[in-house]
Amino acid sequence: MTFFAQRIGVRLVLLLVASLAVDHAHAEDEPSATPYRPTISNPADLSAPGYIEFEGGLQRILAADDSRRDSVPYLFKYAFSDTSGILLGGDAHIAQTFPGGSSLNGLGDTFLEWKQRFPLSADTALGFEAGFQSPTSRNGLGYGKTNYLFNAILSTNFGTNHIDLNAGAVRIGDAIPGTSRIQQTWAASLSRPFNEQLGGAVELSGTHQTSAGSTSELLAAINYNASPRVVFDTGFAYQLNHAAHDRTFFAGVTWLIGKPF
Repeated sequence: MTFFAQRIGVRLVLLLVASLAVDHAHAEDEPSATPYRPTISNPADLSAPGYIEFEGGLQRILAADDSRRDSVPYLFKYAFSDTSGILLGGDAHIAQTFPGGSSLNGLGDTFLEWKQRFPLSADTALGFEAGFQSPTSRNGLGYGKTNYLFNAILSTNFGTNHIDLNAGAVRIGDAIPGTSRIQQTWAASLSRPFNEQLGGAVELSGTHQTSAGSTSELLAAINYNASPRVVFDTGFAYQLNHAAHDRTFFAGVTWLIGKPF
């Protein structure tokens, strides 16, 4: 990771510590964070309107062919109201190690999406996300051309449980010859709190692309509410495909930073 990225990371940690101190002093006066991570599926809800919310973490994928992919995923969220907002995210850094020891390092691709929420009742809402993924990676770590992203969401609460169902599509700008340009995506997650600070989630997700096969993955995670505005998470995912049982380990944070103006 570059020296500039390390400096940015240190400053974010210092700001996060300061935010925790302020949160404990004004916990009743501030809105709460709205975590999207660490599941693949997103909720229909947006973050607190008028506030910038940040998500970031560390992720390691151990593939069945002994390759490894380490990444630093991030996401910035800004809601103009409780029904519309924007998402900006990607991978701040990727380190890909191939079988045999060769490796690539660099910035990943970046995506920008518009998000719309359609409330149906106090406990149920629909959501829709649409945008594009820009090929900001220059080292062969990304897609190489622009992808277009679409995702439909159904979120509902029953008791203390929360369910998110996602069904989406990616129009791939640089598809492998002989395969479809459209990749279908799906995810279904169940989450619930264990107490005021601890909670957990389980999820099944997958993809399908004609002539390229399908994937499916099982994820389990726990979260810790350090304050109303700061939520930590950690967990793992396991790919269920017979041909490749990739394992993913991750940890991260969701942080409701504050109002930009």
